[in-house]
Amino acid sequence: MTLSFSRLQATARPAILEHLSVLSPDDRFTRFGLELAPAALASYVDSINFNRDIVIGAHYRALLIGVVHIAVFQHEAYPCGELGISVDSFCQGKGIGRLLFDQALQHARRRKVNRLRIQYLRRNGRMASLCRGLSTHFAQEGEETACQLTLAEDDPANACRYEVLDGIEVFHADATQPHGHVLFIHGVAGDGWQWRENMLPWFAVHGLSGSALSLRGHGGSAARQNQTLRDYEEDVQQVLAALPEPDFIVGHSMGGFLTQRVLEGNTALQRASLICSVPPWGLLPGTLDTVVEFMGDPLGKAIAIQAAEGKPAYVNPDNVSAQVQVIGGSRDKLIPPEVVAATARSYDTTPVMVEDAGHAVISSSKWQSVAEQVLRHLLAD
Repeated sequence: MTLSFSRLQATARPAILEHLSVLSPDDRFTRFGLELAPAALASYVDSINFNRDIVIGAHYRALLIGVVHIAVFQHEAYPCGELGISVDSFCQGKGIGRLLFDQALQHARRRKVNRLRIQYLRRNGRMASLCRGLSTHFAQEGEETACQLTLAEDDPANACRYEVLDGIEVFHADATQPHGHVLFIHGVAGDGWQWRENMLPWFAVHGLSGSALSLRGHGGSAARQNQTLRDYEEDVQQVLAALPEPDFIVGHSMGGFLTQRVLEGNTALQRASLICSVPPWGLLPGTLDTVVEFMGDPLGKAIAIQAAEGKPAYVNPDNVSAQVQVIGGSRDKLIPPEVVAATARSYDTTPVMVEDAGHAVISSSKWQSVAEQVLRHLLAD
């Protein structure tokens, strides 16, 4: 039986729902510890946060036959997770669960998740077997067992503070002797965790305190009805007002467009970095189809369309006094190199191209190359 394993993205929601729906009632009860109606199952799949969660699928030919999901969250300043596994009934007993479990642990360690919690029914012998032999703590209550795996010791260099400002989730990392404060803004398909995972701690170690918000409707921030780009801009302004005089601002993708909107007429922000950013004139209709196809949720598609229609108004770079850095990825299909170069010309600067990098560069193995470029710009004399 030839299998393939891969990280799943938001576009895999329909396949995940179909996989869970065809499980036998007993297997589904074992997976979740309770009976789930179809609507509840669909709600669970819709709630998966592909920006921060670890979701790996096992495929036999083109069929998704197994899924491991680690829901990642912050607990006492560090990333933690809760793990669950499901395998199609006809594929059980072939070691697929073990392979998914091992891959999930590898990804969790790489993502600096310190601890994993696994809650399962006592009758679930397969899950109990997976947890044996690891650095674990077990607790039993009735028919359920709670297992906690320790994957790594807490590293103060990876700690972040967490708060919710009027419904907006914000992560903070504090430098010991800060040279300034940076606000990081994610794109329409992301949330603040994309910065919290690597960039925020890294910048704090290198002398810049930082904050990263999750725009409303993303991550742990409460959603608005009929969300618009202008609402996002209000979110950014709200967090900026709550921060202790931020000096710099960094935005990725649609967050780069919001960065430019905030910079217009703002003389307090000295420098900014735009990473794979939507240009000041918004998305051109010719690129819209590619962007919409990339989005895995209706909100992202709606916001992308607004950016193409000029809602809110486009940015006039002549009204931006901050020194702006423009960074792109050589393999970015959403904001290709020629668009990056045109944005750089708008701000009278030379683009910085990260070789062999795609659009999601801040979450890829290239993140530190980007961080070094941004740090060099923000702290330049």
